[in-house]
Amino acid sequence: MATPIKAVPILTGTLADDFVRQAEENERKPRRVLSEEQEKRIEEIMRRSRESVPSWLR
Repeated sequence: MATPIKAVPILTGTLADDFVRQAEENERKPRRVLSEEQEKRIEEIMRRSRESVPSWLR
């Protein structure tokens, strides 16, 4: 027995206009940039995760 496909909501009118306006405003906002310290912390976390050995394999 097949399950029915749910209807996809469609934005119209003022709601659609507001959605498009907010999307365009968000597109123009500056992107977050990581500091060197944050990048180094991420690299360290990634390195440790690659070198990690599960406890049941030790």
